[in-house]
Amino acid sequence: MSWRRNDSWVCSMLAIALMWGAAGCGSKDKKPTQPIVPVVLDWAVQITGANSNGVWGSSASDVFAVGMSGTIRHYNGTAWTSMESGTSQYLSSVWGNAANDVFAIGDGGTIRHYNGTAWSASTSGTTESLLGVWGTSGTNVYAVGASGTILHYNGTAWSAQTSGSTRDFTGVWGSSATDVYAVGSRGTILHSDGTTWSDVSPGWLTDLVAVWGSSATDVYAVQGDGILLHYDGTTWNAIKTGATESLSSIWGSGAGDIYVAGSNGAILHYDGTSWNSVTSGVTDNLAALWGSSSSNVIAVGAHGAIARYNGTTWISVSGGTSEDLASVWGASESNVFAVGANGTIIRYDGTGWSPQASGTSEFLSGVWGSSATSVFAVGGNGTILMYDGTTWNPQTSTTSQSLTAVWGRSGTDVFAVGINGTILHYNGTAWSSQTSGTSNHLLGVWGGTGNDVFAVGLNGTILRYNGTTWSAQTSGTMRSLYGVHGSTAQNVYAVGDSGSVLRFDGTSWSPRASGTTQDLRGVWISPGGLGVAVGVGGTIVYNGGAGFTAAAGGTSQTLSGVWGSSATNAFAVGALGTVVHGSP
Repeated sequence: MSWRRNDSWVCSMLAIALMWGAAGCGSKDKKPTQPIVPVVLDWAVQITGANSNGVWGSSASDVFAVGMSGTIRHYNGTAWTSMESGTSQYLSSVWGNAANDVFAIGDGGTIRHYNGTAWSASTSGTTESLLGVWGTSGTNVYAVGASGTILHYNGTAWSAQTSGSTRDFTGVWGSSATDVYAVGSRGTILHSDGTTWSDVSPGWLTDLVAVWGSSATDVYAVQGDGILLHYDGTTWNAIKTGATESLSSIWGSGAGDIYVAGSNGAILHYDGTSWNSVTSGVTDNLAALWGSSSSNVIAVGAHGAIARYNGTTWISVSGGTSEDLASVWGASESNVFAVGANGTIIRYDGTGWSPQASGTSEFLSGVWGSSATSVFAVGGNGTILMYDGTTWNPQTSTTSQSLTAVWGRSGTDVFAVGINGTILHYNGTAWSSQTSGTSNHLLGVWGGTGNDVFAVGLNGTILRYNGTTWSAQTSGTMRSLYGVHGSTAQNVYAVGDSGSVLRFDGTSWSPRASGTTQDLRGVWISPGGLGVAVGVGGTIVYNGGAGFTAAAGGTSQTLSGVWGSSATNAFAVGALGTVVHGSP
């Protein structure tokens, strides 16, 4: 069973727009961008908060998890990375015959096949949503789904089989090619002898969400209400597990080693005698289970949750967040901070990401630091936090206006910008307001050497600070600008709506080709003048000096912020906790 979430991300990185009031979801104002990294980087998703609905592996070091928006992640025994699925459809289940023969199924009759190198589309012959997949070999695979749909794959093509039912089927499993079960809504259980399907429902009317067994005389069907149905080769009997949470999946290494998982991180274990609750290490809903052995079991679920059993304990291994991320900055390539919705702050230590306590539930939209022990995060209702290397502490901002971005030359010379033309300055002791001369929302800020600082925002707004006052500059566009960054005061880029890229040469702003019409939300420029811009739909464009070129980002999620430690190492963050890392 799976838990769905609306794929669209509320108003881009500016989910902040929710806090503004003036810029609603209909607004297309986004962040400016800078050129992209000097080398064409290979971008891969490090973490994502997208729901995972199915998991299967050929071994402990070859595991696949599938989920919403076409998300497919692969585990190589060390780390999870994103794969290009070639679809944005909701994927419900995955099963394989071998490492180079894997099937993922989902909405609209979607079937993707992995040949060990890439995922490609397979013709299913149906537009019904597919919810479960299983087989005995690469030439005997079943996919089941909505409205009584049962498909069979013979190694060459998929064909429909007659189920005799209009119920939704959610799971399929068998002990052999001549002993296959499909389960679904209203307690429906069908059995196939390899030729025809027959109804063997025992009469319970509760929806069944999964099926698994250790043999033909030891089969379990999972009810969502915490009850299991067990088949002993003759009859189906109800088993009370003691679960207080809804159950969604089942897997075992044998008759005396079975796990079921469900809502709020619930996992129960059967040792051959009794069912007992175990601590999973996660609190998100768990949708699927799979293991390579009794000492290596993986559970996946909502918000990118992944829990793994190592033979002794269950631990969370996802390390990320399902909250939308808006901004990213690092003190080094092994000390990176990302901030976002509901006060989310996560930190990368060179190995993995982990959450940090922010002490706020406000949307944090900007992060920047002068060092690893002097990091600022800004957000809704004038929120300003400072990290001292150990904890995040609130600062007095002198405004209740939502702040959208922060940047500084040092820990005693920091600027924060926000809605309604808000600009604050920090001198190392206190924050004070500065006069911007505009009422437009300001969405990005960056400065070069000397006194030059630039702020950008709605309706093509660009302001420049000379060390004393802010003054408006001519941008030549009415498109909203969401991000600004540069290598020097004579090489500054701003990015925004409809792929807008502007460059400042020290005298004036002029438009540049971006290579995309997608809205751009963030930009970062390396000290050498090369850079990356990111935006809607996972857009990544890079500037190698001769102009911007699109790059494959490995995600369809909107990206709102980007930062690099060098021209060969960059991070981009965005919707549903997505973190994408770029390296050669």
